[in-house]
Amino acid sequence: MPPRIAMPARLSDPIGADARVGLANAIFDDVAALVRAEDLDVLVVRDADLTGVDGVVLPGGGDVDPARYGGDTAAPCYDVNPAQDTLDLEIARAAHARGIPILGVCRGLQVLNVAFGGTLIEDLPVSSVRHTPGSDGCGGLEWTWHPVTVAAGSRLRAEVDADEISVASGHHQAIGRLGEGLVATAVAHDGVIEAIEHRDAPIIAVQWHPEADGTPALLAAAPFAAFADMVRSPAFRAS
Repeated sequence: MPPRIAMPARLSDPIGADARVGLANAIFDDVAALVRAEDLDVLVVRDADLTGVDGVVLPGGGDVDPARYGGDTAAPCYDVNPAQDTLDLEIARAAHARGIPILGVCRGLQVLNVAFGGTLIEDLPVSSVRHTPGSDGCGGLEWTWHPVTVAAGSRLRAEVDADEISVASGHHQAIGRLGEGLVATAVAHDGVIEAIEHRDAPIIAVQWHPEADGTPALLAAAPFAAFADMVRSPAFRAS
C-alpha cells in the first residue's frame, strides 16, 4: 500500500465569494495530483485525527486570521475562515507532535509559520518584485512569475539542482518573523521568504504555486519529491 497523505479539506464556499476562493478550491485537486504523482495516496480530512497517516500536505487557500499571530485584524485580508484556520493549525501541530512529515504550499507555508509561533506580513508593500497576480481581463486571475534564490544544502536545492529558479506567485501575504525552528531556504530578490524547512523536523514548505500551469515538470515536482523522500525515510517514522 502506498503511504497515506492527509490533506485538510477546503471549507470555504466559492459561490459569490472573492474569485481567489474559487481558484484556491480548484487548485486543491492540482496539488493532490502532484502528491499522487509521487506514488502517495491522498486522504482528504476534516479533523486532526492522523491515525494511519504517513504525511500531511497543507494546501493553498485564504488568509490566516491576523488574530492568530497578534497581527492587525483591520488589515485587508480575504476569506478569513475560523474553521479553516482551526483545522489547518490543529493538523499541523498534531503532525509535528507525532513526527509526521509535512509539506506546505502557499497558505500552507503561512499556516506552518503561525503554528510555530511566527508572524505574517498582512499585506505586502509594493516592491521590486510583483508577488500578487492581477486579472487576465476576463475575470480570471493570472500568476505572476519571478526568480527566487535557493539555499545551498536545503532539501529543495537538492531537488531543483539550481541556485535560482523562476516560480509562479499568487500571494499578498508573506512570512514576517520566522517561527521557532524554521529556516528560510528560498528568498525573492526583495527579501520575501519563499520557502522554509525545519532545522530538525521533517517539514518543507513553499510560498509559490508549483502546480501552476507553465511550471517546468522538474520544478513542479521538486517540493513533492523532497516531501516523498521524508515520508519514506526510516528517520521520520510517526510515533
